[in-house]
Amino acid sequence: MKLLFTTVSLLNCLTAVLGKSEKTYTFGQDCSVSLKHINEDKSITIVYNGQHDLDSWCNYMSFVGRDDGYLNEYEICITPEVYEDPDCAVELSYRESYDGTPLEKYTCYDKPTTKYCGEQDEYMYIYLKSKSSRNRQNVQVKLTVEAVMTYNYSFGNDSNNLISDYTTIGIIIGSVVGGILVICVVIGVILCIACRGRRSPGQVMNPGTGVRMGQFESPNASQPAGNYAPPLTGSYPTQPTGSQPTQQTGNGHTPSAPAFAGYTYNAPPPAYNTASKCKPI
Repeated sequence: MKLLFTTVSLLNCLTAVLGKSEKTYTFGQDCSVSLKHINEDKSITIVYNGQHDLDSWCNYMSFVGRDDGYLNEYEICITPEVYEDPDCAVELSYRESYDGTPLEKYTCYDKPTTKYCGEQDEYMYIYLKSKSSRNRQNVQVKLTVEAVMTYNYSFGNDSNNLISDYTTIGIIIGSVVGGILVICVVIGVILCIACRGRRSPGQVMNPGTGVRMGQFESPNASQPAGNYAPPLTGSYPTQPTGSQPTQQTGNGHTPSAPAFAGYTYNAPPPAYNTASKCKPI
């Protein structure tokens, strides 16, 4: 929930920066700029070009950081953009109250060069006073006044802690995304190496001859030449039934059966339809 509120606040800050309104006031001309409320949505520019008198009722402006609900707290920051006073005709000072003790004082000998921020939730008075009757025609002053949030009521902490939270969230997100990318690259390399080293089973890779299937012959392939016997076709001899006379030789011995020479490939052996009879001696 805190992360959601932080994100919404960040979006609001970005919207405020993109849509920040700007207003310009001139010393000696705008004499009613007193206790102006500004926040992160407003940017104020104060200028002086030496063309107006710096009377006592028109030589200062005052600001305070306030939002519409008077809940958030701010500090007023002043950034010097231009400060030229070759004749040392004016004096610039910052105060927390009307005619109070100057917080900072600048002259031609000590020009403002850095950003200055007041205390949290305090007023800021900006004075530009004339020094006697010196020539003010060459004076060029330009200041930028902003309200910087120091306490956010929605979260109960200051803006510096919010910025720290945003930085921490960014680092965490970046680390997670970077780790995922590294893991994906490592997995991809491992899979690539595994695919290259894989070989299909039952295949022999011979350079120049392609893939040959080992010990496999198609049943429709023709028989190669050699000692392979084709299947027998035609009529096959059957074993005769019944009592068959035995053939005897002249010496009274029964001759032994001739050795089986096997079948020829040209034609099956003839069938024995009748048994041969021998004449008695």
